[in-house]
Amino acid sequence: MLSVSFRFIQYPNEYTMLPIVIQEITQAAPVSRSKASSLITAPTVSPSVLNTLNIPASISMRHFCEAKFSNICNTCRDSGQAAQTMANHLATLLIHAGEVTAGNNAKFEVVGNLTNHLLGNLTRDDLTKAQSAANQIKARFHSDIDSQGSTQLDRTLNMLDLPYHKATHESGRMGHAREMHSDVRHFFGNNPYQDLANTLAYCHDHVQIKDDHGMGVGNSLHWGLNEIATAAALATLASESGVDAAGQEALLKVAGAVIPAGTAFNFMPNVGGDGKPGLGTIIEGMLRGKTLPANLSESGREIIAMAYTLAICDTQRNNLAGLARPTDDVIFKNASAVHRLLSNCAEKEPESFGTTFFDNGKLSEAGLALCSKLTSTVEVFEEFPHHTFSTPNLENGKPNNPLSRTFDPGSMTTEERDNAILQLIRNNGSFGSANVARDIESFSGEFSHPVLDHIKQKTILENPKTAFTDAYIKFADELKFQCEAGKMRMDEVLDQIKAMGGSVQRRNQFRPM
Repeated sequence: MLSVSFRFIQYPNEYTMLPIVIQEITQAAPVSRSKASSLITAPTVSPSVLNTLNIPASISMRHFCEAKFSNICNTCRDSGQAAQTMANHLATLLIHAGEVTAGNNAKFEVVGNLTNHLLGNLTRDDLTKAQSAANQIKARFHSDIDSQGSTQLDRTLNMLDLPYHKATHESGRMGHAREMHSDVRHFFGNNPYQDLANTLAYCHDHVQIKDDHGMGVGNSLHWGLNEIATAAALATLASESGVDAAGQEALLKVAGAVIPAGTAFNFMPNVGGDGKPGLGTIIEGMLRGKTLPANLSESGREIIAMAYTLAICDTQRNNLAGLARPTDDVIFKNASAVHRLLSNCAEKEPESFGTTFFDNGKLSEAGLALCSKLTSTVEVFEEFPHHTFSTPNLENGKPNNPLSRTFDPGSMTTEERDNAILQLIRNNGSFGSANVARDIESFSGEFSHPVLDHIKQKTILENPKTAFTDAYIKFADELKFQCEAGKMRMDEVLDQIKAMGGSVQRRNQFRPM
């Protein structure tokens, strides 16, 4: 039979009974007809939401969590119980998403509905309880540090074995999760909810749904689900850390309002400006499209600041100063070929490339950001399929992403592969190169916050998209020239791009979450 439990959630001025549907066949005793007729019918997750997120109705939510989020469940002492707890929390959030209309915008509606509902109901008490829960997770899961300096939650993400979505790399450099944590900590400074924001940033990618080839497929088949399930995962880790039901519920709601809205990105309306589609997130679309809920509470404003900061640090950090990046010395040591390629570009165009990316013979902050961006580009495309929409198609149906783990070396000649990689680099300089300060200024009349003011002051380049796009093209052209001259090999340069690292850290200086 279908087992149903009820949880009471305290909203600002009322108590609302929210049924949590546990989609699992149980051996519970049958309920008599007379008793059953007196029960309130429990609403379930809408089939329209399940269909949109590609959650099959043929299996229970618990079994779905066990299959798709095993790294989270296996981090807990009882993986089966953790799967059930996560299923309950995931169902809670999906019920909040309501109904959506089938079509191309359905996935945006799921995240948008969830965001709007939670923004209207979160209180300062929720934020306080959520931060307390986050700190209990930190105490529980970051006390166990191995010989490589990785914590238990680092290992939870690393066990997915993805090139980009990592907490730490064996080389000792930060992975994306720690980099996000470092960025958000930098911008939130003395904000009273800094610990909460740091935790949401660090954990925002700990859920990554993979396909049968071990590739991440969250942004195609399950858009938005990775991020919603991450909120459920945090509430599950809170339960494992001894947080009471009220604390779990608060963290679930806050994470459910911040992480999906701030880190699920795709082409969507408003983000491009003037109602045009552009690559971004729900929170960016709400801010640029001026569609924030009316009469925002102070807690709602904190949530929006967190979501927007996560959005910027996740994909648009390249034009922001003061963030963790490799040094010129590290790049020269670990990636001498990359340093030489960039130096050659500067020598050929000293007044443009040279003055933008170098300072007194060393890479400037813009140059260091360029190197960090190159590392991310290579690692991200290793996770993408060998055919991707993120770079132009090649002739005769050849793979356009030879960096992919699913790439078959026999499908292209060495020359074809190298040319495809050069095309990939040439065409991806603009990604992550937004003028964040200009974007913030564009909606400052409708929304402002001290954290966003801090971000706005950290601009490196006045026109980052033009600068980074041009730099990628010139870098690819110089790499092509050196390879054709027999002075460099493509694979060696790619290895060096990864070795120089997006960010370098001293492990003993990392403050977990």
